[in-house]
Formats: sequence, C-alpha cells, structure tokens
Amino acid sequence: MPKRHSDEELTRNHFDWSLGDRRERLTPAFTSLRQLLSNRELPDAERISDTDLILLLNEIEFELLQYRVEVDFIDTLPARVAYRGILQLLDSPIETDADSHKITHLDGCDSACESCFQLAHCTVAREVLGGEWRIAVNQARINPSWTALFGAE
Repeated sequence: MPKRHSDEELTRNHFDWSLGDRRERLTPAFTSLRQLLSNRELPDAERISDTDLILLLNEIEFELLQYRVEVDFIDTLPARVAYRGILQLLDSPIETDADSHKITHLDGCDSACESCFQLAHCTVAREVLGGEWRIAVNQARINPSWTALFGAE
C-alpha cells in the first residue's frame, strides 16, 4: 500500500509549486530554416534544373531531419513550388525544444489560403474558399518572406 504523506508534511512549506529554476528550461527557444541551413547555398528557383532541384530538395529534407524538422508539404506539390515554399519560409520562426524525441512538422500552412504557395494544390483551400478558389489561385503568387518585404527598403 502506498505511503500517504502526513497532514503535517503536506502543510509544511517545503514543496515548491512554482517553476523556479525550471522556468528557463521551459521557455521556448526559436530558430529558423535560414539558421538551420546556413551552411548550404540556396540558389534561386529559376536558376536550377529540374533534376538538380529534386536532388537539392532531398538534401534539404535530410539535413532538416538531422535537426528534427520534418517537411510535410502537400504530397502532390511540384518540386519547384516546394522549393519556393522553403525559400519563403526561411525566416519563419521554428520552435526548438530540448526534448530529443520531438519532431517539428513544417507543413507550410499558416491558414492564410489566399497567399499560400500551396494554394493551387490544396484541397482544404478549395473547401474553405469555395467558388472563389480559382480567383485566389489566379491572383496569388508566392507569399513574400519577411526578408523580401524589408529587403526592398
């Protein structure tokens, strides 16, 4: 039978219910794809052949897996669109966790269907946008990353 703590033990002030020293360990830390892929050259999507692009995407995916980041874009996404999506997400924050078993899934979806790089290939966007889906596809290009937005200044 498990031993129950006495009322006296439970009322003593020796239990610390606060986060105390653990607060720093529980504070999330962030990185970005740019930092994780900092040792890799990422050419413009238009300057790379289809074959080289597929090889590069496989290398990027494998490298990100080493950091416990899994790319989960839509399966039917063309390679060039997937690569543009990775370039778009270079500066998006990715939470890092001390837990060595946690995988961060990068699906590229931020719920802004109208500006998503996966829009033309996404069945969820078709359902959400309804009849206006085709208009959104025609007007949407790639959603610019923060670097692109501020780089023009």
